[in-house]
Amino acid sequence: MKICQFYESDAQREADLARRRPRRPRLGMVEGQQVVPLTLPAGDPVADSDLPAYLESIGDAGFESLQAADRRLPLDAVFLAPPVIRPRAFLDFYTFEQHVSTCRAKRGLEVVPQWYEVPAYYNSNPSALYGHGQRVPFPLEEDRLDYELELACIIGRTCRNVGEADAEAVIAGYTILNDWSARTLQAQVMQIGLGPCRGKDHASSLGPYLVTPDELPDVRNLRMRAFVNGELWSEGNSGSSHYTFAQMISYASRVRTLFPGDILGSGTVGSGCGLEQDRFLRPGDVVRLEIDGLGTLENEVYYEQP
Repeated sequence: MKICQFYESDAQREADLARRRPRRPRLGMVEGQQVVPLTLPAGDPVADSDLPAYLESIGDAGFESLQAADRRLPLDAVFLAPPVIRPRAFLDFYTFEQHVSTCRAKRGLEVVPQWYEVPAYYNSNPSALYGHGQRVPFPLEEDRLDYELELACIIGRTCRNVGEADAEAVIAGYTILNDWSARTLQAQVMQIGLGPCRGKDHASSLGPYLVTPDELPDVRNLRMRAFVNGELWSEGNSGSSHYTFAQMISYASRVRTLFPGDILGSGTVGSGCGLEQDRFLRPGDVVRLEIDGLGTLENEVYYEQP
């Protein structure tokens, strides 16, 4: 299944974005070029809420337990939100060796041995998520605007201390992630040793929808591509990551609870950002990410005025 969150007007989507709290998104199932609205049983208090609340309510019953509405909406007539608007946690990993080695070499560094021992991650900003088609802001003082081509999984049920063998069972689905990066701000903070945030605080994009695992025959063999204004900038494969999502979940859940709706990012695929290529975005540029089986995530970037 392909599960999306959507609005029926751009004004509703922008209002939710401004308040950073989900109030009016609808849950839907994408079938071809149509969206079928989904609801929980009548009277359920979490109806018309964010995806984590739905996941907690349906539990192991899965998305099939949701009720489908009689009406159908054209996909191009709705306004997509990210599949999750306000997760409890957003952990972004660092699992593609080519990306790691290239970016560290630009700082005069080698890949440290510890990178091969544990799937490291940082806590990204869970309250600054954008969906397909939304404009994405950058800080006005940033002069090196960048995208990052990533794959993400969304946790489907509460878990803690999960073994690798059981980890895939807690995944609700997969989606495309663009981990937008303000490189000059990021470089400044990383000199202190506490990066990469502040260069990541402003925005991440997610979407266009959540794809359940049964729709992806091999999540370790998905072609990943990034285009800027229609020009191919990046191309890679999900299977080139050093760690699997099962390993990421197992490591992250050690003495830490993961909740429904939590996001785990794969990190950037090799060549999957402008930094690796010494070229960066300008306001007005449109970045389109494509991953086999997951669709297309497209956003225009701009400078946010204070």
